[in-house]
Amino acid sequence: MKKKKSEAKGSLLPSALADIELQHIERAVAQLRTMNKQSSGTLNVEYWRERLTAVTKGYALVPAQKQRIEALRIALDTVDSGPRDGSGGRRKSTNRLWAKAA
Repeated sequence: MKKKKSEAKGSLLPSALADIELQHIERAVAQLRTMNKQSSGTLNVEYWRERLTAVTKGYALVPAQKQRIEALRIALDTVDSGPRDGSGGRRKSTNRLWAKAA
């Protein structure tokens, strides 16, 4: 028996909800770029990569959203390759606490 189209996608959330998540991540990445220029450190880039992966796996995305995710990944790569804070190449992180407050 063939599965219906909606069943084939499993329990993916609708793309409209993905927009909300992507907007949040876009604001965070913009903040990352600003904080990256300061010596006080940045948010944890890996955390935001995990969030993007969760969106990719958890939502039924449309092509425009997939493009936004790719652009955000590129932006995170740019931030991650930026200057280090002098602590052995590791960045200071305020990661998850800041993300919950945003």
